[in-house]
Amino acid sequence: MALKFFLTFFFTVLIVRGYIYIIPLPSVKINDYRVHHYLWGIIGILISLLIHSLIIFAISLGLFVDELTYILFFESHSDDKDHENNYSLISLGGTLFCIIIVFLLRKYLILPFK
Repeated sequence: MALKFFLTFFFTVLIVRGYIYIIPLPSVKINDYRVHHYLWGIIGILISLLIHSLIIFAISLGLFVDELTYILFFESHSDDKDHENNYSLISLGGTLFCIIIVFLLRKYLILPFK
């Protein structure tokens, strides 16, 4: 169960990073606010806890973690978000660090779903 959770999480991050690298489109815009994929991750995490779905939790956590470093170190809410920052040393290193943390905590993170 813990391995399935981590692999789903990990491949979500890889797929999102790969997709954004190949097709660097801006995020969806509602009124004047850009809806980045970390917001979908937060919504998904809440839904996964309500419906008790480990797969949705893993995917949603991957969406959130993929942008976490960017949120912390770059201007994630600006309209001129530079996709090159997604592949900066800070962004990649921070995302790798978060992936390692999730790997180390994987057995703890799945407890609400047992």
